[in-house]
Amino acid sequence: MDNKFLDRSSLIRVPANEVKIGMFVAELDRTWLGTPFLTQGFSVTSLTEIKKLRELCTHVFVEKQGRSWAGKKDPFARDADRLNTTNPFQRESLETGIFSQQNHEKQSLALTIGERKPHEPTSSVFEEHQPARKIYFESRKMMACLLKQARVENQIDIQLAKQLVAGFVQSILRHPDALLWMTRLKEPKQYLLEHCLHTSIHAINFGRVLRLNENEMMRLGLHGLLADLGMIKIPLDILFKKEALTDEESKLMKKHPMLGRDLLMKSKDGGRYAADAVINHHERFDSKGYPRGLSAKTLPQTSRIISIIDAYDAMVSPRVYAEGKSPLQALQQIYRHRGKQFDGDFALEFIHAMGPYPPGSIVELKNGCVGIVLMSDPKYRQLPQLSVVLDSEKHAQKPIFVDLLALDRVGEAEECLVHRVLKHGDYGIDIKDFPVNELLTDTVLST
Repeated sequence: MDNKFLDRSSLIRVPANEVKIGMFVAELDRTWLGTPFLTQGFSVTSLTEIKKLRELCTHVFVEKQGRSWAGKKDPFARDADRLNTTNPFQRESLETGIFSQQNHEKQSLALTIGERKPHEPTSSVFEEHQPARKIYFESRKMMACLLKQARVENQIDIQLAKQLVAGFVQSILRHPDALLWMTRLKEPKQYLLEHCLHTSIHAINFGRVLRLNENEMMRLGLHGLLADLGMIKIPLDILFKKEALTDEESKLMKKHPMLGRDLLMKSKDGGRYAADAVINHHERFDSKGYPRGLSAKTLPQTSRIISIIDAYDAMVSPRVYAEGKSPLQALQQIYRHRGKQFDGDFALEFIHAMGPYPPGSIVELKNGCVGIVLMSDPKYRQLPQLSVVLDSEKHAQKPIFVDLLALDRVGEAEECLVHRVLKHGDYGIDIKDFPVNELLTDTVLST
């Protein structure tokens, strides 16, 4: 239990499969850090939150009287509708109207994950790192060609874009964490090129998490790759300006979704289907986005997904005018703005898919050592596998492989738990200087 200051007399223990819309969840039966709930206590407002609680917890502790009951009727009340529905998950679905006949929108992919077959890795993360590294650096050259073509010829080679994305899909299907590691490589002067690549990688990985098929992952990855293509038409002095933009410059910057769409519509080889995601990736769930201020009901699911991923990568990327946030800080922002700026269902799934320490994160442990995260178990994101590269005095050492989940299972993880996430460059560490094959040694600390 995380919050020592709660008045437990006001709480009752509720099985996770009996949580209802409106209940205020004050405690879990596990640490908050391993969940997508990035505040310690929240009012249940969506079906996805209920679904996640049921996946992760056996029971939770809720306030007896509720807090605000999230604007819903008393979640503790018993009525005929609830009693006549035997399936508790269906009962909540009916209450929120998700499956009602009046709701003509296609059911959220975030709510139907269990209906699709999961993608199991076919390689280990260590086997995949070398192929992933090769694919990533080849993709950088291909993306540079695509951006040059868009800038000079006012069109885009969709077949080359598809070839690039296909390489990402195959690597992620073999093992996602190797290519996700590569998204932590950041060069502020290459922001647009890297942002296009990294948005595509995260989009494909999220498609894998949503259990989409390979063709659907390809399409989602292409949407991510092309989302900010219109930025190439923005003057460089605005893109790289260190000071705050003027009103006129801000208006011009906000035209990039339309400019990207125009580029795609001129394509002769099948890029038009991505135009919706390109023009909509800055629209908001509360209709306060741009360029058209669309309502949530009109936003395709692809656009809602790319909106989250585009914002995430932008936040974690350093610019010429600002440092990037840590992955955890970026996820906290997405969590705060779910249901307003972002689709709440997809936001929660994305947060859980990424976890607090994505591959390539640099972390300081409780014992003072510093390590680089290699991967983590989807069920225990707070207990990653990592390679310790600095000792407690912050001196370089031969990398030591540490499996926190294995240590936790034998009760020896306490001193090795993550204390804080560092920025790239802290203590002189940049992951581009640490090829993964050099982080794997015969020195293993795991059990």
